[in-house]
Amino acid sequence: MGTLSRPLLRLKGRELVPPEEDRRVDLDIFDVLLPCRFYEVNYKVASLGQVSPTLEFLLRLVKTAPGIAEEDAASFFGYSPTEVAYVLEEAIGPGYLERRAGKLWLTVSGEGLFREGEDQPSIYTVEARRRSFGFDLMAIAPQIKRFLDELERVLPELPSEDPAGTGRVAERVPARFKQFFRELADQADRGKTERRDIYSIDPLVNPGERYQMPIRVVTFAQASNPSAVEIDLSFWRMDHEIADRPEIERAVALFVKDQERTATQLNAALGYQALVDLAPEFLKEFTTRSGLSEARYWREAVSRAGEPRTDRKTIPVVGSLLLPGNIERLQSILDYGLRNVTEAPENIFAVAPQIRRWGATTQQRDLLTLIQEKTARTLPGDRPEMRSFCLYAWGKPAQYTAKTFDEIQVVRTGDFPNSLELLLVPGVMVAAIVHAPLGASTGNPVPLGLASFDPLVIDRAYVYFLERYKFYQNEGSAD
Repeated sequence: MGTLSRPLLRLKGRELVPPEEDRRVDLDIFDVLLPCRFYEVNYKVASLGQVSPTLEFLLRLVKTAPGIAEEDAASFFGYSPTEVAYVLEEAIGPGYLERRAGKLWLTVSGEGLFREGEDQPSIYTVEARRRSFGFDLMAIAPQIKRFLDELERVLPELPSEDPAGTGRVAERVPARFKQFFRELADQADRGKTERRDIYSIDPLVNPGERYQMPIRVVTFAQASNPSAVEIDLSFWRMDHEIADRPEIERAVALFVKDQERTATQLNAALGYQALVDLAPEFLKEFTTRSGLSEARYWREAVSRAGEPRTDRKTIPVVGSLLLPGNIERLQSILDYGLRNVTEAPENIFAVAPQIRRWGATTQQRDLLTLIQEKTARTLPGDRPEMRSFCLYAWGKPAQYTAKTFDEIQVVRTGDFPNSLELLLVPGVMVAAIVHAPLGASTGNPVPLGLASFDPLVIDRAYVYFLERYKFYQNEGSAD
């Protein structure tokens, strides 16, 4: 959502990014499951429609000239006696007009056909309906169900305020149904063009099947304060729809806040040193005796994160590798890297950083699939499909991680810096990212690193990886 404008106290020379260079920076991406449930609702609708043209003209004439004589009405329209008798029957039969001493008057029902502010008369019929509608269990707002694949079903779930799915939720459904009636009616009556208004709602609803739907969340921050993250739900819904669902927005904010960690917990210094060891030439301008100056590199990376070229083999990366913009950059890196090899690599290796909810998105699977498919098209041959391996050192891997990679290897804490993420296609490309608070000792991890198709950087990364992987490597599993 939009950032709040607030004055900032800045110390000269200490800011991460000066005010004139401040900007929004996307940091991470997640897919989280929203708990939902179907509710059967009994309600009545008034279906509004237009009267026939002949009846409309007669009713409008009588409304304009109450008590008009029948023969004058016939003369006004040029009707024959037979025609005027037919039109009068159409109006008098349903009780819209009445005759008194040869003159025509609107009845109460006839007057009721003219709604306030409308010149044309309308008729309506009341219909009783009973249908099931899907609502989320947090904001009690409409949520359409769709099929979820195997990976989507094991994504992390937002906690519900009413785990039973009844009680307070069921009590709120009628009022929320009324609020969202126009949206729900359009879903239930596709193809019908008449106007519908809610007439009444039964206060008792029947809960039905539970289901879950994914919400895509992007986190972002200002470049001047990257560890103070905000959330963007625009991939999921429009701003005005999110405004009707504040409970969900709050739950997502808490989900994101739960990512907070300290730089010490993540061994940030070791992670940044790994970057320097992999690409010392690229990072030499930002390296001091004590290691990488992450603040200076952040400022540079934010201002010049761009696309790789033949003369720019290594590029800075800001934000998760799984953000759409970074996936495009990695695709370009992959394209260049595949030009440098003649034989397709057999494996994709990943090292997971020790942060909560790493890779909790279908984007991880999509990135691995992209690498596999592009490699197969560029270097065709009769060989097994590339396999993906993930080295994981933080307890039991989440189900979505296990479903994403072909194989998970649990390694010892300390084999790799807690903050370091690696994505390595031997001989082709490497991406190295450090996840740690930036500009504060505690906060949400800020992904910052590099991606490269430079053979020197790739070889260093492969050696670095194998030195730590060899203790777990089965014979023939890595190449």
